[in-house]
Amino acid sequence: MTSTHRMLEYIYQSPKALKDSLADNEAKIEKLAQHVRERGIKRVVISGVGSSYTAGMIAAPLFTRYCSLPAYIVPSTELAAYQSVWMNADTLIVAVSRSGERGWVVDSFRTAVQNGAMGVAITGNPEGLLAQSSPEVLLSSEGPEAVFPKTKSVMAHAGLLARLALAMADPLDSTVSILLQALKKMPQTVTDILQTCDPQVQALVPALFQQKAMMLSGTLGNYGVALEGSLKMQEASGLVVLGNETGNMLHGPWGTVTSDWLVTLLVTEYDQALAETNIHLANQIGAKSLAIVESGLSLKASPNYIITLPCRVERFLSGLAYLPPVQLLTYYWALAGGLDPDAPANVDVVLDAMLPEGRQEPEMRNK
Repeated sequence: MTSTHRMLEYIYQSPKALKDSLADNEAKIEKLAQHVRERGIKRVVISGVGSSYTAGMIAAPLFTRYCSLPAYIVPSTELAAYQSVWMNADTLIVAVSRSGERGWVVDSFRTAVQNGAMGVAITGNPEGLLAQSSPEVLLSSEGPEAVFPKTKSVMAHAGLLARLALAMADPLDSTVSILLQALKKMPQTVTDILQTCDPQVQALVPALFQQKAMMLSGTLGNYGVALEGSLKMQEASGLVVLGNETGNMLHGPWGTVTSDWLVTLLVTEYDQALAETNIHLANQIGAKSLAIVESGLSLKASPNYIITLPCRVERFLSGLAYLPPVQLLTYYWALAGGLDPDAPANVDVVLDAMLPEGRQEPEMRNK
């Protein structure tokens, strides 16, 4: 792999970012889970914006299935609406921000902690406002990420959230150990996926690039990947992308699709039938379809294009496996359009709108 663009380098550093983040925080996560039990916490609220929010959505099925407490993934921009009922001593608030400098994330988190909530920050910046405001910090270990479209930190943060969900599972749930082993192996799994999918994505992009808009969908953790992919594709490549849950595509979104669209489906054995229904619809309308599928999955419908993962993964960890090919698709699509994926349009203007006065995005200003 050779490239002059940092984004691709960072995508390939995702396995190490995930492995190091999990290893560096293992003891702290177990201690946090024990503290949650001792304090009698009754609910978990995970908060972030942008890719930090979608990292939460990638891990959301693990909290729903395994966490012994009700868990809610809430955009930080909406958290204030729930302060009076949620933000108290009964709540664990987990704020996620790679930079730790997002005013919405920091302000809502500070208020929650002041109201008695147990606070934990997940961030890549130990000197950021979020880390400084948090009683407990899970510091991700992705290292420098001096581009606006984040990739390896999304993997690291989704992995840390997944591990936290499993740490808070019922101790009598015998299936947790299976998930823990799969999560431990995920860095190598992601490495294999990158090596297998990169040439497939490169080969397909010249044909895919002819489409003018994209529908991107998945279920469970892949719904989070679809949301993350829609952010990254629009951010780095300028393509209009609608991220959705695969079943929900059948309730409205198809009204916008024409022959100029690419319908991209993140397909697992669990949602194969739903994906096939959407592929049939794409064929009937004349839109192009791309299926990203796990190894050994035989589709009854016929998409125009297929990207095949080299393996199958446990359904509740699928988001970590399908994230890399979507990131690769974003990168090569940007290159096909003659864009610099490291420096999307309007970055400085957007940062000025998001950052508190006097603060800077780590590694992004004057680089």
